[in-house]
Amino acid sequence: MSTNGERRYMFIGEFDILLMSLFKNRGKVTELDSPDDAFKQKGTFTLIVVNNEFATKEFLVSLARSYSTSPIVVSADGKRRKDGYIARYVRFDEVATNQISFEEKLARSDISVRLIREVHRDAKKLLILVHNHPDPDAIASAMALRTLLRRNRKTATIGYLGEKISRPENVAMVELMDIDLQVISPDDIKNFDSIALVDVQPSYFRGEIADVDSVIDHHPITPECDAKFTEISSEEGATATIMTRFLRAAQVEISAKLSTALLYGIKTDTMILNRGADLDDLEAFTYLYNQADLGLLRRIESKNLYSEEIKHYGQALSRHWINDGIIFMNLGRIEKEHLIAQVADVGMRVEGVNWSVAFGIVSGSHVVISIRNSGSVKSAGRLLFELFDEIGSAGGHRSYAKAVIPMQEVRELIGKTSRKNIEQWIDRVFRTATAQKA
Repeated sequence: MSTNGERRYMFIGEFDILLMSLFKNRGKVTELDSPDDAFKQKGTFTLIVVNNEFATKEFLVSLARSYSTSPIVVSADGKRRKDGYIARYVRFDEVATNQISFEEKLARSDISVRLIREVHRDAKKLLILVHNHPDPDAIASAMALRTLLRRNRKTATIGYLGEKISRPENVAMVELMDIDLQVISPDDIKNFDSIALVDVQPSYFRGEIADVDSVIDHHPITPECDAKFTEISSEEGATATIMTRFLRAAQVEISAKLSTALLYGIKTDTMILNRGADLDDLEAFTYLYNQADLGLLRRIESKNLYSEEIKHYGQALSRHWINDGIIFMNLGRIEKEHLIAQVADVGMRVEGVNWSVAFGIVSGSHVVISIRNSGSVKSAGRLLFELFDEIGSAGGHRSYAKAVIPMQEVRELIGKTSRKNIEQWIDRVFRTATAQKA
């Protein structure tokens, strides 16, 4: 795409008139009869399409060097080829249909794959770091990145800063899939010579992580997201969708185990494609579903609730109130943070509710707030960020988000942290914020 946003296409060789007319409706088309003329053009291109007649290894390599940010597709007869060097081989009938849009995205992702591989190429000890409360999307995406980078458990550690995971289905995922997810400390960071962030961005760690080499995430971009390689795509409902596209672009075989993990990541982060999902999520979900171990997935999903956690559900329901279309649910003092998010999900099932706010004091040290909305109101992530980012960590997506606020900050705001004071504070803050125009 040119600097002014115009879509530009280069076609090298002879192509069908109908195909040309289709692309001329999309943007500006440059038609070249000779491969040599390709090196005389200026600027970048949205897509370069090469007739199979000219698709020699030497020509494609030279073309990629001249147009390093332009994806290359070869229009070929018959089956796809995997020896495409740095181009994607696509059947002509797919070039001439809407399938080419997806192939264009894969070709562009292939460029990203080459870049991130180059960034981490020389690292002897790579840390793939996720957020402090790893969920299926983060875990699966970290597994996918390790596969994409051709690494193993010895050369790439999947880790997080935080306490041992406790959510039953997350524990089941790690145990049943034999995932080596490691708890690390800030002091451990110095033992790695390269860091990749997955499903999280640098600002989340509030200075604990000084330098990172790559960032892959689907959350809205935050300030100070500085790395040698970044892929921030908030249109997708899950980071697992991005990683699935990267693996397919690089023509990496996705095992049944990894397919299951990625499928579960997309399924949970988008609530089975009902929350923040786009066509890419649907396409990735469909692709992974056909090769996932569905029996294993059912075993993971069956682990939803420990018996001792039932009392917290009862407490939240007994301490709920509804004001101005907002349901508030107080879980009180708890040890397992994931219950707050689960209760927030339940709140959205109540008739007439536009917002669900669940909160509790976790381990006596933080107030954790999880919110959900109907998707047609203000952005949940933006609202929490504006309310609490200066006193804690806060953010998320349009329809769901979380804030973590140290108790000391809460005391400075409201004084005595009694149940009544906390409930009145949260009620006032959210009713005021949601009443304001977006």
